[in-house]
Amino acid sequence: MAKCFDDPAAILEKEYCLNAVSKNLRGEFGQPHPKKHECRKPECRTLRVVQVLKVEVTPEHCDSPLAKNLNGALVVERLVSAFDQDGTHRGIHAGDFVWKGVNLAVKGRLSGMTNEGTHRAPAFNDCQRCEQRGVMEGLLCGLIEAPGVDDLNGAQITASYRIKFDPTANGPAGAALGTLEGMIITPCRA
Repeated sequence: MAKCFDDPAAILEKEYCLNAVSKNLRGEFGQPHPKKHECRKPECRTLRVVQVLKVEVTPEHCDSPLAKNLNGALVVERLVSAFDQDGTHRGIHAGDFVWKGVNLAVKGRLSGMTNEGTHRAPAFNDCQRCEQRGVMEGLLCGLIEAPGVDDLNGAQITASYRIKFDPTANGPAGAALGTLEGMIITPCRA
């Protein structure tokens, strides 16, 4: 499994190149498979959901020339979410993905929060509320396998994503529309 490039010493000391990744995401969530759970101590109700997420990955104008190879499809065969009470409340999610681009594959993990809003006052204009429904956001980290593209083979990708969906009591449903912004981290070879 790919490890996120998040070690302060590595960021400061390692030799690498950075290239911007700026993508749009459009696809859909598969049928949610919910499972309810209750605890007596502490008292709580949790909904756990397993489903598929498939999105087409297309470029945005901030994309670097190297990132054009990442245009393609990203699939999370087993996206697992857990929600406080039901799928319309705040939750967490994680899943392993395969992202197929032009003569390459990226394998890794995405994870984050669901039904919450970080783009709000005081830091931003009030475009979200703290209890924003129908939003997934988090961090995606992956390792690129591109035998035919030296500048990408063995590189890592780290990116933030935001995905909008239809919230239901059983979890995300319907269309998935989103953005992905990040970096390709390529080790220097010489």
